[in-house]
Amino acid sequence: MPSRKRAQGKARMKAKAMAKTKTAVAEAATNQQQELSSLMQQIYMCNHGHVPWQVDICAKFASELLNEYNATINRGDSPSPSPRTHTIKSLQAMNSKEEYSEVWNDAGKMKLLVAYFLSLGTKHATEENMWAARVYAHYACFFEEYIASELNNTQASMNRAKMVELLCASDDHTLISYLKHRIPCTCLNEMYKQVKSTKKMGLCFNEHCSHPDRMVDRDTMLNCTRCRSANYCSRECQVADWTRHKKMLCDEVAKAIASFNFKQNSKLSQI
Repeated sequence: MPSRKRAQGKARMKAKAMAKTKTAVAEAATNQQQELSSLMQQIYMCNHGHVPWQVDICAKFASELLNEYNATINRGDSPSPSPRTHTIKSLQAMNSKEEYSEVWNDAGKMKLLVAYFLSLGTKHATEENMWAARVYAHYACFFEEYIASELNNTQASMNRAKMVELLCASDDHTLISYLKHRIPCTCLNEMYKQVKSTKKMGLCFNEHCSHPDRMVDRDTMLNCTRCRSANYCSRECQVADWTRHKKMLCDEVAKAIASFNFKQNSKLSQI
């Protein structure tokens, strides 16, 4: 029979061996996690979530959309050109092309476009080319809103105020926050820390607003409660813009909201 000391010695050696084994397993797991993180960085970091095109029609769509945008700028066919005018005209041009109907009607293909434009927006933001970043973020937001309202029917209409603010807001907080919360990498974390204390600005929808560039602190803005698609700096601006806003946007969106709510309530009543 082994002595007590020898038994205790063996127990200590066994415990040490088990501790070493656990340490080795933990180190191996850590190394594996680091390798996986490195691999994910290689996949995502440079492309910011955009995987190289696997669907040719989407690649062609994105390329032609940007060509349309540049052509709209070069033509100078608008009496009062604005960034939003160029993006709207380029999207209208793409929507009129029958060959891309399968893209417009497929949420999966639309999501690929969202990822692509988020990637471009992030790339230009990291290069401090904020103007280009805003244009790409605007396109990404448009396709997100289109998917939700036109394809998945999870909301009544597209959030026009959100899209306009991404493109026209003068603060970087709005832009960087939008991109950061949608990409799988951490490329914008440091930039977000730098801009998160900046006030988010909003665009007053009254075209004759007296504020510089019609920009005001977003927290102080009033929202059209009927359509929820237009923001104003004051009650005065909202009243002044009512006739134009009602005719151009509010009636249409309010009708869409009423129809959406009716359908949602009908579904609930059948449960």
